[in-house]
Amino acid sequence: MDEQQEQSLDDFFPIQETFSDFAGRQRQFRIELGAHPTGCFLRATEIRAPGSSGGYSFAAYSPNDPFFALGQLRDKIRRGLSTRYLSAENEGHSLSHDRLKGHIGYEGVVVDGEFLSFAEFCALLGAYEGFQFALTITDPFEDF
Repeated sequence: MDEQQEQSLDDFFPIQETFSDFAGRQRQFRIELGAHPTGCFLRATEIRAPGSSGGYSFAAYSPNDPFFALGQLRDKIRRGLSTRYLSAENEGHSLSHDRLKGHIGYEGVVVDGEFLSFAEFCALLGAYEGFQFALTITDPFEDF
C-alpha cells in the first residue's frame, strides 16, 4: 500500500457503525484500520460507557483491500450478534443451548458482550460436571 492510499484510508477510518443484537438492542462499534505491509487489519470494538467491562470485539483481514475486509467484518459482527449464548439465572448464568462463543479478556472472558470472571466462567461450566467438551481457541481474524 503506497503513501497516497494510506492517506485516503485515513480519511475513511476510523468509523462508527450500529448493529442490532439477538434481542434487537442497538450496539455501536468503532471500526479501526491497522495498515501493515502484509495487508489491512480491521478491528471493531463495541463502544461502552467509560469504566464498564466487557463489550463485543471482532476483527477481519484482507491482504490488499480494506473494503473487502470491512465487508467481512460487518458479516462477522452480524453473525456474532445474532446468537445469544447466556441465559440469566437467579445468581448467575447458564448456557442457553450448550454452546459458547466469545473472546478471552484480562482475568475473564466476554460472552454476549458481557464480562465473566474466570470464577464465574468455572461456575457456569460446573453445571455440566461429567459432560465432555471441546475447546478451540482461534485468532481473532479467523472465522470460527
